Amino acid sequence: MKFYKISIFTIVLFTSQIVFSQKITTEKRQYWIGYLTQTKISKPISIWNDFHWVPESFFIARTGLTYHFDNKFKTTTTLGYAHAWFYPSEGNDTYRPEHRIFGQSTFSHKKNSFNFFHRIRYEARFRGVIVDDFLQNEFNFNYRFRYLFQSRYFFTTDKPGNWFAVASDEILFNAGHEIKNNFRLDQNRISLGFGYQTKNMTFQLAYMNQLIESNTEFSFRMNHNLQLLVFHNFDLTKKNNPTE
Repeated sequence: MKFYKISIFTIVLFTSQIVFSQKITTEKRQYWIGYLTQTKISKPISIWNDFHWVPESFFIARTGLTYHFDNKFKTTTTLGYAHAWFYPSEGNDTYRPEHRIFGQSTFSHKKNSFNFFHRIRYEARFRGVIVDDFLQNEFNFNYRFRYLFQSRYFFTTDKPGNWFAVASDEILFNAGHEIKNNFRLDQNRISLGFGYQTKNMTFQLAYMNQLIESNTEFSFRMNHNLQLLVFHNFDLTKKNNPTE
């Protein structure tokens, strides 16, 4: 029954992606590498950092301060800053910078061997303007809203580590005066993979199907990503050995 539920969830995700794929104009295969850390500095406060690199596409560094609420849903709220560098388009040489102010809230819950995770993120994006392959001293501005749902199924609870299967979907919308109709789909990211979790580290390898809406209405680009994510938790409130 558990594997049946996973199969149904996966089929629903990829079916929705196939519907949009009828309007795909270009496809690309790429690698996505991410390192994400959470450093506990007091009982309710931690520092969040993450770094993502997709060769020939972008690099982003993000940092923020997180407040952990004391409830059964492990609710958190984070406020932070991110800086991104986007690779030049084909035939050009200029990297496009982007500054982001972001806020997010997360919560999670369990059901038997399943762990469910939800994240709502808001981003204020200041995107560098490039004209004729020259970076201008100005920025375009828009908002972006993101919702991520992730499900993990743990095959074992044996110590010191646990193997799990993971499926997720994140949908992103742009908003603002510079966006057509002031609100528009930006992209959808569907992932399916597996991972290994220890007390302080998690390793996750997945296939991510990334559907990005192009400038032309209802036309999409699709990226096929092989994604490796490493999550690392630190605890500075423990004097002798922060990471045990």
